[in-house]
Amino acid sequence: MDAPHTRTTSAWHLWLFNPFHFLAGGQALAWGLACIALTAWLGGIFDFRFTGVISFQRTAPAPLWHAIAQGFMAWAIPSALLYIGGRLISRSRVRPIDVFGTQALARAPWLLIALIAVSPPFRSITAKLLTEPFLDLSAWGVAFISLVALVLILLLVWTVFLMYRAFAVSCNVASGRAIAVFIAAIAIGEIATGAAGRLLPGTAAPQPLTSAPVQSEQHHLAAQLATQILQAHEQGRFEALGPEAAEGFRKAFTAEIQRHSYQQLRQLFGTFEGLDFVETHSIESQPNLLIHRFRGRYSTASPEVRVVLDQDGKLTGLWIKPWQDQMQ
Repeated sequence: MDAPHTRTTSAWHLWLFNPFHFLAGGQALAWGLACIALTAWLGGIFDFRFTGVISFQRTAPAPLWHAIAQGFMAWAIPSALLYIGGRLISRSRVRPIDVFGTQALARAPWLLIALIAVSPPFRSITAKLLTEPFLDLSAWGVAFISLVALVLILLLVWTVFLMYRAFAVSCNVASGRAIAVFIAAIAIGEIATGAAGRLLPGTAAPQPLTSAPVQSEQHHLAAQLATQILQAHEQGRFEALGPEAAEGFRKAFTAEIQRHSYQQLRQLFGTFEGLDFVETHSIESQPNLLIHRFRGRYSTASPEVRVVLDQDGKLTGLWIKPWQDQMQ
């Protein structure tokens, strides 16, 4: 007869590495979707979102629903691929509810990853690394980064293991073919999830441009518009843009986006103090636009403030990023 502590250990082992022994089908789906939604919501508040099946990273500010949608994409797309693959190689009856349900539950460890990613210590030290690539870290800083990296790797390995276990259990497969199908589904799903996420409306980062320096007095207007917006943010005012901005940018640069962006910029660069004009570039592919580059004066750094105006002087883009001598 098994000792009580042996049975307890076995139960914990099952919960950690094969929770599908206890939860499957509709129950697994319900609990899994709750974890996915909470993970995506929590990450989205701080501009972390799923850019792939197993990719969770900080991106440009975007509406919160964008992050939640990407969280569900990161589950639904690979689940569909695994269901198709399971149908092809399994001799058993494969039910969609089992595949999608167990795959949802397998993503539960992502909630722990999100909690680490949005924690103040993690965000603080990563912000410093982004703005100061050659930051001289203390022994505590190095130890902290190493420990967090190890924990994140272990959580990711745990998640992938659970995803494979979910596939094996729900499709009743366990062979080299099953492993091959699983790897293929995750690889294809990673690409497809990223591509699907880029189709969602949101704030896009500037793309590499073929450009040339030009002389233009328009930079005075660019400085005025950017200063008004950034000073308003420092005063706690996040308002929808008016006729000074082009329609497309007005719709994208919402008050919510401005608030999220300001929170990140404040952490990265400190308090906004002013702008120093550097240069103006014309865009070869869009001759009706001019890019005005400024060196931002912030309390802890001097990032680039990039302002894009159209031929009518309407604001069509505003980005703040670490300074680089050559425009990227």
